[in-house]
Amino acid sequence: MQTYFSSGRIGETLIPAFKAVMTSPSTYFEAMPIAHNYKSSMVLLAIYLLIPALIISVFRGVATIIFIVPISVLIGIIGTWLWAWYLGWAARAFCRVQLTTVDAFQICAFGAAPLVFSFVPVFGAVAFFWNLYLNWQGLVSHARLGGGAALLIILAAFVILGASLLLLISLLVYLASQAGMNIPEVQWF
Repeated sequence: MQTYFSSGRIGETLIPAFKAVMTSPSTYFEAMPIAHNYKSSMVLLAIYLLIPALIISVFRGVATIIFIVPISVLIGIIGTWLWAWYLGWAARAFCRVQLTTVDAFQICAFGAAPLVFSFVPVFGAVAFFWNLYLNWQGLVSHARLGGGAALLIILAAFVILGASLLLLISLLVYLASQAGMNIPEVQWF
């Protein structure tokens, strides 16, 4: 029997849920119940985001704990909700799978488990990609999307983001040159 995180039983369910999603994600996501609200997922995500933020802030001082930690957790929750909204929308629009934003947020919250280790300098990048893998695994095992479709949904977001950033940079360079600003020349070699 899988133990899923419950905001009403944090002490009993946090570590078993963390271990299960980290060691056997396909089995975990496959049996995960459909989410009906954000409560447990939001609490779990906040815990996963708080752990590295608090560890980092211990070395940065009290001001970091008071100001930066709440802001970083809030930005993490909002960013995760936007990512979940995108995943749910893409699954519905392109794969004809009824994945609600609430259920996609649950996949993203449980898939955020590796982010607990993101404070470790080299492991931060590994944690990010592991998080994406767990999101993919959740789409495949829980939402029942095909592996290729789930991968395309995730990769499309990064292609769109990259193209948007390139367009923004091009627009800013054009506007700066039109305003008479000198654009510094970059010597690549």
